[in-house]
Amino acid sequence: MHHSFGFDLRALEVFVHIVDSGNMTAAAERLGMTQSSISQNLSNLEKNLNTRLLDRSVRPLEITRAGRFFYDRASQLLQEAKATSKAMQKGRFDKLRHVRIALVDSLATAVGKPLADAVKRHTEQWSMTTGLSHMHGEALLSRHVDIIISDDALMDYPELSRYRILREPFVLVLPKAFGGDSRQLGTLLKQLDFVRYPAHSLIGQRIERHLRYRRVEPPHRLVMDNSYAVLSMVAAGLGWTITTPLCLFQSGIWLPQVRCVPIPGGHFYRNLTLVTRRDELHELPRVIASDIRQILLQEFMPAMAGHLPWLGDNVEICDLSH
Repeated sequence: MHHSFGFDLRALEVFVHIVDSGNMTAAAERLGMTQSSISQNLSNLEKNLNTRLLDRSVRPLEITRAGRFFYDRASQLLQEAKATSKAMQKGRFDKLRHVRIALVDSLATAVGKPLADAVKRHTEQWSMTTGLSHMHGEALLSRHVDIIISDDALMDYPELSRYRILREPFVLVLPKAFGGDSRQLGTLLKQLDFVRYPAHSLIGQRIERHLRYRRVEPPHRLVMDNSYAVLSMVAAGLGWTITTPLCLFQSGIWLPQVRCVPIPGGHFYRNLTLVTRRDELHELPRVIASDIRQILLQEFMPAMAGHLPWLGDNVEICDLSH
């Protein structure tokens, strides 16, 4: 829907000059306009805004309360317009203004600092949030964030760009001392409680769907807020869980405290994807995706190959955009 503002930048400039100089003659001189066109400009502005900005019956002109409010806003808008004009003339588009990123917890811990460094090189202001992964897609679509790195690639929205980061399988995690039978999830459940992620988390939803598909329905006894809490419970011998290698890596609880085995019945995977609105952030999403892949290759993959060699090629750092 088209909205008429009731003013343009020229009208703002005229009004600010009138207030700054205290009379229309001086404003006309400074702007190289006739006094009558200055006066006409002001009349049109007041008419369009449906309010009186200046009291012309006194000398020097007095500004009304509405005029004072409008003067402050007009000054800000003109400053912003000048800065934009300067930046355009200099051709300085390399630094973006403010980029907001939301990402899954497991990635934030694993690559948080190098990721922040990459973002700082390209933006003047930035912010990074984790948690509430089920809200990230909504935040991107409603323009509250600019980039998400998520297990939901929002495939139903063609106006988005996607850069694949990582494909990793879910694994079964048992207490170190557990010597029972883990070849069937149903049997496992009779021996040991299941430690689950919260139902609102994307990883939790994926795992619950898989369990339902396998017709395994563990009672709701142990629900923990994040990977560290989930895996601490397993390490303490309170139960078993399903999680991913990156979540294990992120939690800092590696194999000395727990035992990881393949999920009986074959792998199922999660894909982490960087998703952004198309054509808004120039090269930044591609650069960030590439930086994250590099960090995972250098830090996560060697640790994983050392601890979980049986995963082989099932963990894949992606190099495709789609």
